[in-house]
Amino acid sequence: MGEAAYELEYESKGEKQVNLEYNPAPTIELFHASDAMIRSLVGPAGSGKSTGMVWEICYFLPQMLYTKYGIKKTRWLILRNTNDQLWTTTMKTLFEWFDPTWAGKFHKQEKVFTITAFKPLEIEILFRSCDRPEDVNKFRSLELTGYGIDESSEVHHSIKLILRQRIGRYPRASEWPKDERGNPVVRKFGVESTNPPDIESPDYYEFYGPQDMRLPDGEGFWQKPGENQENLDPNYYADMRRLYANDPEWVSRYIEGKPGVQKVGKDVYGSFSYNFHVAKNPIVWPGKAFTIYRGWDNTGNCPACVVGYIPTPGVVHILREFWDDRSGIIDFAERVKRECLATYPDAKYIDWGDPAGEFKFSSNKAGGGLTSNAQMMREIGIDVFPSSQDWEPRRESVDIMLRQTNRGEPALLIDQSCNRLIQGFMGGYGYKEVQNGVFGDKPVKNRFSHVHDALQYLLVKLVGQNRVLRKTKKRKPRYSRRSFSGYGG
Repeated sequence: MGEAAYELEYESKGEKQVNLEYNPAPTIELFHASDAMIRSLVGPAGSGKSTGMVWEICYFLPQMLYTKYGIKKTRWLILRNTNDQLWTTTMKTLFEWFDPTWAGKFHKQEKVFTITAFKPLEIEILFRSCDRPEDVNKFRSLELTGYGIDESSEVHHSIKLILRQRIGRYPRASEWPKDERGNPVVRKFGVESTNPPDIESPDYYEFYGPQDMRLPDGEGFWQKPGENQENLDPNYYADMRRLYANDPEWVSRYIEGKPGVQKVGKDVYGSFSYNFHVAKNPIVWPGKAFTIYRGWDNTGNCPACVVGYIPTPGVVHILREFWDDRSGIIDFAERVKRECLATYPDAKYIDWGDPAGEFKFSSNKAGGGLTSNAQMMREIGIDVFPSSQDWEPRRESVDIMLRQTNRGEPALLIDQSCNRLIQGFMGGYGYKEVQNGVFGDKPVKNRFSHVHDALQYLLVKLVGQNRVLRKTKKRKPRYSRRSFSGYGG
């Protein structure tokens, strides 16, 4: 546990008592110490994250605002996605620590709790639920100091955006101290706690994704597994592991604290296993003696590229993935070319793309004429060849490579950096259910499908040209469902 232990002295019936002790886990201590406007606290089941959110809003932030700025009255919104969960989990946690019988007054009908025990502070807390994006209107007129969202990954992102517009409106600007220029120093806060989110969701990339995608005024805190074990039953996690022994994805997310993915429907590749097909250490290209192979989804506005090489006959290692959710092929191809030249100097490249990339259309260049995405790639130095358009051979080529070699190693090994490719294998790329028990015959088109198309365009050529296929043997899936062992934070 953390080094800090907080004992609160509060007033109850005119008598001063000290009997409330709080021992936050190390990561939660850092969370409490942060000065960021918007904060995210992620942890597995039983990690104490909801308690950390409650203490931040009911005690630490109001105390800081009074000590530093002289603000005595604050107003906070605490949100959960459904009303039942609000009452049975979030409010239950809060009242276990800050019981209305001593801490203040709870108006049950209005779901408003006013904490008055910490004189001279008055802390007003509004409890609300909201599980539909269309419910955002109920928050548009609120004037808040800040908000807290329990299990924020279950709340639609549009609701968070509205709440971020409503904080810093109470108390009024005139009640805040002024800086040297005479402007009021207004502080505002958003506190979000959640189980590990989907790695492709705003809850992940706003706080834990690439630096240029993060909130400029946000900070994320990701707890390690078992940080709060001291405050739990000794068998808490062991019992859960036994209960969910046949669901490694659940274990990975809610016990081991690793990010997850929302499944689309039926898996395309049932034999993928994170523990077998994803490299434990970064994959390093051995040098120019090894040709670099690239597969391209080079049509539409969501281009993608997968980069790999063949370390030994029968084996393909995937080094990198590139994708863009909104880009023209020239800008995207230039970026891939530039980064590959820097990372794999003096490499020989062989490129395959979507045959539809050869389709001709009118050129915008002076003089007009016809061009294609593939032709524009060739003009910037990427000599792309058309791959196979047929879906079944493409799918089967990947399925073949998910088998193990006679040496017991994976025929397809993927670098941990290929998040979107991995997440697609884990359920983001799948057949959508069209009615009860009936699935479509082609995978749904989504953010995962483009990078998987690129992988297929690559592997169908390698397997078809016998560059890779060397007596691989089919292996049984290690798990009925997949687990993701990437770790965020």
